Amino acid sequence: MYRNQHGFTLIEIIAVLVLMSIVGAGILVRAMNTDHIDLMAQAAKIRNHIRYAQAMALKRSDTIWGIKCDNTASYWFFKGTTPDDSASQLPLPGEKSASILFADINVTMNGFELYFDNYGRPYTAYTDETSNTPVSADNSLTITISSESDSVTLSVTPETGLIQ
Repeated sequence: MYRNQHGFTLIEIIAVLVLMSIVGAGILVRAMNTDHIDLMAQAAKIRNHIRYAQAMALKRSDTIWGIKCDNTASYWFFKGTTPDDSASQLPLPGEKSASILFADINVTMNGFELYFDNYGRPYTAYTDETSNTPVSADNSLTITISSESDSVTLSVTPETGLIQ
């Protein structure tokens, strides 16, 4: 009896497809760069920290709340009008210490001070009820978050404090 020996068996085809998928997955993992994804995740985290400061100002209207970045190594959450006073610095939700170090999150930011009053309005400087500098069209606040290869810019909207 004569058998046709010119084709591949189903087992051979499946074995080749499995090997090709393993090699393809290895190449894909090595080719992916997650730097942009990591930067976007850190930007979202920082945006949420700022929203938390505004929420605390709205919820606990007894004092001013805010976030300060020193432009060199860290940023922190505070209550009151003296952000550099260690007694007014508080840890953010999910953080172990009051100060978040840039080295731990692999990003850098420009320096800024952002205060929120009991109505949630944003300020770039706040001493008391009469001596303050609100965020406005003339006094805008932009936060640039940078990694080694990319950067993201967040803007604080005047009056509402919305972070875009």
